[in-house]
Amino acid sequence: MSQGEFDLIARHFTFPASIGRWPSEGVGDDCALIRLSERTLAVTTDMMAVGTHFLPDVSPRTMGRKALAVNLSDLAAAGAEPRAFFLSISLPERDDAWLAAFRTGLLEMAERYGCALLGGDTVKAPEGAPVSLSITAMGEMPAGEGLTRAGARVGDDVWLTGTTGDAYAALMIRTKVWRDDKGVLARLAPRMDDPTPRVAVGCGLRRFAHAAVDVSDGLLQDLGHILERSGVGAVLEWDACPKSEALRAFSEEKCRRAVLGGGDDYELLFCAASEDRARVEALARETKVPLTRIGRIVERGLRVVDREGEEIPVGSFGFDHFAS
Repeated sequence: MSQGEFDLIARHFTFPASIGRWPSEGVGDDCALIRLSERTLAVTTDMMAVGTHFLPDVSPRTMGRKALAVNLSDLAAAGAEPRAFFLSISLPERDDAWLAAFRTGLLEMAERYGCALLGGDTVKAPEGAPVSLSITAMGEMPAGEGLTRAGARVGDDVWLTGTTGDAYAALMIRTKVWRDDKGVLARLAPRMDDPTPRVAVGCGLRRFAHAAVDVSDGLLQDLGHILERSGVGAVLEWDACPKSEALRAFSEEKCRRAVLGGGDDYELLFCAASEDRARVEALARETKVPLTRIGRIVERGLRVVDREGEEIPVGSFGFDHFAS
């Protein structure tokens, strides 16, 4: 039996939706979707800490931008338009220069997506403790709309925005696990430091997509969440998975590990009927975001295949805070 992060959440922190007057259709998803009379609210929360989500030498401006971006990515996966967020932050000391730079990054992202800071809390951490923070972001959409990880259907296409793997490759270089023989870190680093939440794509998808998730823990792992919630399987085509030119500088094995299991990409992975391919292509043109069809939904299992249809062994990929 799994003893990782997702088992912990399922066992200890998944309460009956019937408890409150705002039952959610998104328990266990990127966002909780709260159906009100005229609008649907999407609410998400993420906790982040230096040393776990950020390298110790991260700049405060980068931390501010990325902290909000990852929450906006969850809203995008639900098809929600960002509206507001709340920030709680734990600091070992007051450092006004650090806080000013952090505020600058946070404000840049907030203004770009029209998401206002409406409240929160500050706490003094014990001396020597890392900076940690939690953001709760809220978005909205028309009543009755919204995407969850459930809903994928046999025969659906599996699509991906942008590319995956670059953020992981940047982390591997920065932590000296991989050598940067071809000098590509400068092209990979922005994907780790400054992810782009696909808000416009998510809002367009809610009109026809069946299921969606943002790729935060790894392509295969996050696809697995859709499959589990939807009760289906998938075949993923390795050669169809988009890879950046910078990532192609590495070996096939490293490229595969980064693309399929790296995480920290904050791209959208979604399922839509094959009859809606033209709508997906139109959305790509409208938003100027590359959308690539990388597989299909089947009855059961998860396989990655090559161009001849032969299965590629991939092992266990993806990030889990409490994995053994």
